[in-house]
This record gives sequence, structure tokens and C-alpha cells, in this order.
Amino acid sequence: MEEPNPQLQEYLSKMDRPIPGQSLTADPDTAQSYTSAPEFTVIQEALEYIFVTITDEEDIYENIMSSVSRGVSIMELTQLVLFAGFNEGKWNPDMMLLLVEPTAYIIMGLAEKAGLDYEITDDDDEGDLFGVQMPEETVQALKTKKIPEETMAQLEAVPSLMERPPVQEETPSLMQRQ
Repeated sequence: MEEPNPQLQEYLSKMDRPIPGQSLTADPDTAQSYTSAPEFTVIQEALEYIFVTITDEEDIYENIMSSVSRGVSIMELTQLVLFAGFNEGKWNPDMMLLLVEPTAYIIMGLAEKAGLDYEITDDDDEGDLFGVQMPEETVQALKTKKIPEETMAQLEAVPSLMERPPVQEETPSLMQRQ
């Protein structure tokens, strides 16, 4: 019998995924969100959700812009945003791949509006997202850093963090109680 290839064994051992049929042994009363129908099946509705989530929730916006300023690539952030939505049952894997380019443009536009320099991809994963090679046209379109006009128009309506009113606390602080 032939000795297995050690590189192949190492590659297969790193694959962290369920074994075939494992989902059939899960308790049906505690189903995972990604096993049911997705919340969004229309690209425009999913994009509106992503846009509102990123721009309205201050901690998400701050975390994304902070990551951009520290050198995290736009595509890594896009992958994080989209995979989080997939895990929450917002969209299926096919929709997730269709949302890559417009989500990247949203993050790029927010970074430009904030005056941040950004990298589109890391040199290591050029065009590789979710283990799928992106089409060359998409990679080149993103590298031009030309954000579509409709995306920029939406971003202009979003106030920057400096313009946002401070969050009002529900309960008075100890200093206010005295």
C-alpha cells in the first residue's frame, strides 16, 4: 500500500467543516439560522440592510473604520460582514457571493469619506474570497478604486462620526443624580 502524501494529509486536517451527514444528527428543535430560508432573497434589499447596519450602528462603523486605518484590507472586512450575515441567516451562500462587490464599494466609500487610505486586498489572497476565486473583472474593478456614483450619493447622506449627535443615556449617570 502506498504511503499517503503528507502535504495532502496536512491540508485535509486543516479543513474545519462538518462530516457528511452531520446535519442530519442535529436536534431539529435547535436548528441553526443558516439551515432555514434566508431573510433576504433580493440583492437590493440585502444591500440596503448592509448599508443601514454599517452606517447606523456606531460601534460597527467605528470598528470597520478603525480596522481600515490599521491596514486591514477592504476584502477582509467585506468577508467578515458578509459571513456574519450568512451566520445570522440573512442570506444564502449564493447571495453572499453576489454581495461581495457592492459591499466592498460601500466600505471603500466610507473609508474615503473618513479620509482613510486603504488596501483592497492582501498580497496573499489576491482575488480569493471565501475560498472562491473572484472573477478577474471584479478584482480589476475594485483595484481602480472607482466607486459607483449611486453608492457615493448614498454615502453623502450619511453623517460622519464627527457630525453625529452624542448618544443620550437612558438613565442618568452618578454625576447627574447628585
